[in-house]
Amino acid sequence: MSYAPHPEGLRSAFAAERFTSEEPPLQFTLVEAGRLAVSTGKVAAGDPQSEEPLAPFTQCVPQGEYPVTLAMAGARLAYARVLFDAAADAAHWYPALTADQDARTLQPGETFGYTVHSGNACFASDGNTVSFAAEVDEGRHASYFGYNSAGRVVALVTDFGIIPAVHSEPLPRRSWWQRLLSIFK
Repeated sequence: MSYAPHPEGLRSAFAAERFTSEEPPLQFTLVEAGRLAVSTGKVAAGDPQSEEPLAPFTQCVPQGEYPVTLAMAGARLAYARVLFDAAADAAHWYPALTADQDARTLQPGETFGYTVHSGNACFASDGNTVSFAAEVDEGRHASYFGYNSAGRVVALVTDFGIIPAVHSEPLPRRSWWQRLLSIFK
């Protein structure tokens, strides 16, 4: 996989912790956006007011009603998550793909995703939509399914690009003393 959400950033975000890998450090807060009812196992993510209809992802999810949580870094939306299984942690992440997308075609640093033109993003399933405010921009917001160690889908996350993602190429690292100093700031 050429791209994945930052695992420590995700963990810190949904634990509402301080993320010190960035300068300046980010403090996350959580906001409950609503509950997504899934009756057919199909979910989608995107701009709810897009001219293009939302295409469902190919990964089926369990039927049920699930919380949608926003991880905010200050006033900015960092991640949005649908949690399918609160008892399991995601062991790995894989791009959420629609029928016309193939992850093998991605080059390092590339993503599939959606842009936000209306100022809103959403998760949707079978006419049920949970919308939330998102910054208007031309960037691509990638979504990922999280799987537990047994390979079951446990979450769907959209990454709004506040924390640099993990690429197949190593990211520049700060020295140990820079990391230590950021803890005391």
